[in-house]
Amino acid sequence: MTSKRFCSYKGRRLLLLVMVLVFQGLGQNASAQEWLVSRADAGSSGFSPGKLPKEPKLLWEKTWDKSGFEGTPVIAQDKCWLADVEGNVYCLNLSDGSEVWKQSFKNGFVASLALRDGKLVLGDYDGHVYCLDAKEGKVLWEADVMQAMASGANFFDDLVLISSEGGVLFAFKLQDGSKVWEYSTGDQLRSAPTIWQQTALLGGCDGRLHKIDLKQGIAQGDGLPLEGPSGSTPAVVGSLAVVPTQSGQVLAYDVSNNEKKWSFADAERAQEIRSSPAIFTVGENQAKKLAVITTRNRRVLGIDLADGKLAWEAVVRKRCDASPVICDGRVWVGGLDGNLYALNVLDGTEVWSYQLSGQLLASCAVGQGKIIALTDKGTVACFGE
Repeated sequence: MTSKRFCSYKGRRLLLLVMVLVFQGLGQNASAQEWLVSRADAGSSGFSPGKLPKEPKLLWEKTWDKSGFEGTPVIAQDKCWLADVEGNVYCLNLSDGSEVWKQSFKNGFVASLALRDGKLVLGDYDGHVYCLDAKEGKVLWEADVMQAMASGANFFDDLVLISSEGGVLFAFKLQDGSKVWEYSTGDQLRSAPTIWQQTALLGGCDGRLHKIDLKQGIAQGDGLPLEGPSGSTPAVVGSLAVVPTQSGQVLAYDVSNNEKKWSFADAERAQEIRSSPAIFTVGENQAKKLAVITTRNRRVLGIDLADGKLAWEAVVRKRCDASPVICDGRVWVGGLDGNLYALNVLDGTEVWSYQLSGQLLASCAVGQGKIIALTDKGTVACFGE
């Protein structure tokens, strides 16, 4: 009897352990496939570890007249949240696009959304920062910074960080919206804050890569020279920060020691870059590590992270101002021709595209096996299996 009870107990323990591991795995998988900030994660990699079908199908499409979208949506818990230039914020069911709630504000939104702990944060073009309950849409707190915001928020510990076009990075308590500190660059900011360890990285219109101590809200030095203004959000992998500039250059700094590792420029076809990079460091070819960037002369560039040399380039029909996103071995980027493109991340070959109505100014969001693309004509399209 003792032996039977012992075996039964061991069996129950084993079953419990397996269940715990399965649920942990499910939780990690679900979390990994959510899209919670504009550039996918705190380091602004623009990379999703999830899976997508080889030939994504249009699952549903909605269009709001007299509207338009410029900010990237967020995806979590079978929902997506988005905000338009008319001041409307929506929560939609990811399965069919049905509306869960809608909240309307006086001023429009061109900035991307950010989501943490059931709180949805976004800034409008009249200087208001809103924190909404993601489940119901009610306003939890509001802050008036009196400066327009064109980029999305990011998070560090219990802080929400958001930059303004007036050149200021603000840190608020996520719980109640109380301001903890603010840091002024002295020039315009269109970059969202990228988090590296306890430091915020900002590409500035003053031609500097700013490093701000997140605990104190003070600068770490005078900033690193970018050889031109930048409106792009830096992407960081390890301690390597990659940031494009409006002059067409792309620079990479080791932010642990402020050493410039490389710079990329194409003198013959140099063109302004307004988008942010996406970083690819995994896949079948582990040696291939790339920064993928779009330019304003219809080119998508794959730049080798090791030395800054051009690995490949792709030419699309019209320019892509939207920042690229990488998922499942493909680069996903929307163009001003209304096409959502998928390019092979290893060589830039086009493997899929879909024509939508209107221009794709916002980067798409990828999560839970689906892609959400938005247009300036008020269209929301969901692709998946």
